[in-house]
Amino acid sequence: MDLRYSLAALACLLTVCAQAQTSVSRYRVTRLEPPSSLTTGCQADYATNASITTINDFGVVNGIVTCYSNVDLEANSYQLKSMTFVVAPWFGAVELPLSAPGMSYSYTVTNRGELFGYEAPSDTGGFYGIKWSLAGGHERIFFDPACENIQFSAAVDGNGRYTVGWGLRGDPALPPPVDQLCIAQHWLIRAPDGVESVGPLYGLPYSMNALGVAVGSSSRSAVRYTVPTGELRVLHAADSAHSAEGTHINDFGEATGRISTNQSSDFASTCDPSVAVRWERDGREQLLPHLPGAVSSRGHAVGYDGETVGDSGAGGYCLFADYGTERAVLWKGGRAFDLTSLIPRGERITLTYAYSVNRRGQITAGGFDNTEPMSACVSSTYDPETGTSTLVTSPCRHTHMYVLSPVGR
Repeated sequence: MDLRYSLAALACLLTVCAQAQTSVSRYRVTRLEPPSSLTTGCQADYATNASITTINDFGVVNGIVTCYSNVDLEANSYQLKSMTFVVAPWFGAVELPLSAPGMSYSYTVTNRGELFGYEAPSDTGGFYGIKWSLAGGHERIFFDPACENIQFSAAVDGNGRYTVGWGLRGDPALPPPVDQLCIAQHWLIRAPDGVESVGPLYGLPYSMNALGVAVGSSSRSAVRYTVPTGELRVLHAADSAHSAEGTHINDFGEATGRISTNQSSDFASTCDPSVAVRWERDGREQLLPHLPGAVSSRGHAVGYDGETVGDSGAGGYCLFADYGTERAVLWKGGRAFDLTSLIPRGERITLTYAYSVNRRGQITAGGFDNTEPMSACVSSTYDPETGTSTLVTSPCRHTHMYVLSPVGR
């Protein structure tokens, strides 16, 4: 036998074996419902979006419900309501309190039972960073009196000592007195003694681990920032054609995020198509594959067994009301798995994104019920000739929250 063909056959067999060793779990599905108080007043003819964010190691999750409280197409107006809540195995779903009526959002729930986000009061406007607790605590943080009425800030994550968030503050690159205006987006840091300070400029944090290492963006680059020391490390530098951001870091120092291809005139990476990426603790970068047929992907979280979760699909993140073309993804061993294929078919659901994973391997995911009728979403069309905008409706889906638990764990 020709030695070359023997070696080729051996290489093929080794590849098959390597792929076979990339074992992934199958999952059972639990659907979570928001508190009924938050869906009261939602317009029945329009879509309600219940979106799940993080899950801690005790199975506590936080989520947001958004719906249309009023739609008047003839008057060319509509109103949305958006509120955050927490779901715990021992007390069910509970609405998080506000200082005043308005909207709210929570990014994270930690193992300490603390939640971080913002509230937007209807009477004053702006965003106010909030720290909630499962014990009923509610505290505004990152409030800067120097910003007068321009209060835009949010708390994103905490580890019991430090809290990170973002907000509008002065821009030192501008000449005085304009440099004092709150118009530039900064990372915000709250130290254990309660003192608040600014961190990296022109960006925001997304996640911080137990050691105080955070990931996010700064000047359109993906960065890792050690909060106690102020050390900044660029994970992926932006250029004229690309932006990058880190979206999650675990306690091992492994991180994920995405690299975007800039298409927006203002380089707004959040809307543009991208490729998911994973960074090892030493900073080594691995591009993660799209699902077959997809043109974009985003990494949202890394777990503790080599897994990364996110979504992959058409990549029109800010263009469409219905994200039915996106699919939730589990990456493991360099391969992309459609999470919908890893749950029982009898569930009759389609998972469109996966947002977090805990130490038990539980994944938070969003999606829709295949048997549920389509609903309607509202969008605005602009006519450049008349300079007017008109509201239109388009088909879209109600979305729901799911927790995926590995079978056998």
